[in-house]
Amino acid sequence: MTEQKARSVLVVDDDPDTLAVVTSVLVKNGIRTVAVEGLAEALQELNRSRSELASNHEELKALFRRVEMIKQEWERTMDCVGDIVILVDNAGNIRRCNRALKEFVARPYLEITGRNWRELLAAYGLHLPAVVAAEAEIRHEATGRWYVVNSYPFTAADSQEVDGEVVTLRDETELKSTVEALGRAYQELQETHAQMLQKEKMASIGQLAAGVAHEINNPIGFISSNLNTLGKYVERLAEFIDVQAGALAALDAPEAGAELGEIRRKLKLDYILGDVRELIAESLNGADRVRKIVRDLKSFSRADEGECREADINECLESTLNIVWNELKYKATLRRDYGEIPRTRCYPQQLEQVFMNLLVNAAHAIEKQGEVAVTTRYEGGSIHVSIADTGGGIPAERLGRIFEPFFTTKEVGEGTGLGLSISFDIVKKHNGEITVQSKVGEGTVFTVRIPVVQGG
Repeated sequence: MTEQKARSVLVVDDDPDTLAVVTSVLVKNGIRTVAVEGLAEALQELNRSRSELASNHEELKALFRRVEMIKQEWERTMDCVGDIVILVDNAGNIRRCNRALKEFVARPYLEITGRNWRELLAAYGLHLPAVVAAEAEIRHEATGRWYVVNSYPFTAADSQEVDGEVVTLRDETELKSTVEALGRAYQELQETHAQMLQKEKMASIGQLAAGVAHEINNPIGFISSNLNTLGKYVERLAEFIDVQAGALAALDAPEAGAELGEIRRKLKLDYILGDVRELIAESLNGADRVRKIVRDLKSFSRADEGECREADINECLESTLNIVWNELKYKATLRRDYGEIPRTRCYPQQLEQVFMNLLVNAAHAIEKQGEVAVTTRYEGGSIHVSIADTGGGIPAERLGRIFEPFFTTKEVGEGTGLGLSISFDIVKKHNGEITVQSKVGEGTVFTVRIPVVQGG
């Protein structure tokens, strides 16, 4: 009989009933079984541990998914921000950035990270200062847009040590343009306000001048009347003296005639009679001139901002010359060259203000003696008025600014710098233009062009 070799097996199972059945079958087949006490309980504990591990694993997976979602949500949030946001390490290399930077440099994310942020921006026309101070302003060369750069320290979560910096670039081109536009508007508002004050001042002076002119008219009236009467009286006295002299000669009284002749020569009656006639004539002429000045002054000072009427520009110039003659007569020879020009609808008093400003400036430009020439012509549907002086001239660097409000070359207290600015606005109101030509040491010529408007 062949000896059978003993075989044995370790049977392991969670279920005791199953374990018994398996053991019985193995014994019948000549296989020894060994049952380990408490093995089933150990296996059950192991399975429970596996289940807990699997459950914890799922929870971790869910947590990681949640963290990833939050990360993506934050990245999408940063991508919605219009400002460029860059996270860099202490060496200046880019660790993270938002979509604004990717769109600015037109490069994918992987080509941006790891690069030095200053070098990257410089390559695309944004040259930053060596030290980025708060609210540093830089200009993009290619587009001309303005960016404000800020830098904030970035600290590590565990050590609270500075681990880099967060750099932001905010496009403030529109804001800058708006601020500049507001600045210009504010400046224009100030200039307009100053011009309004000047106009109010001129209106007040005009009203005062009109009142003074009215008061002057009364004495001028009786002075003229008295001078006319005095002239008539002098003529009668002269006639009586001549008749008296003739009567004495007819009486044949040579001694009395000689004595009266001597007294007449001693008192210079013949000279006085001739001179008194000239004095009366000159006084009447002066009174008539005062009357014209008063009339022109009343016309000039009349407020007529809304009155547009047909007028003769040559007459406007003559009226203005009467008013400013005192400024001209001591320093300049006046030369008039009036052409044949049509009448035009305009604001005469406003144009007279323009002519007055130009004539007074011409007088002030002449230091000692010179010439002021006033010329009018009609060309191409417009009236051209030129006022030239032989004064010191205007330097080229100042010619472009003479029509700016408050710009003046006069000493403090001698001018407001508004005369030419107001004149410029008045001419523009008439759809005309005012130009200037000047040479230092030779003089200046202002030319006013006013389009002719008829009818209406």
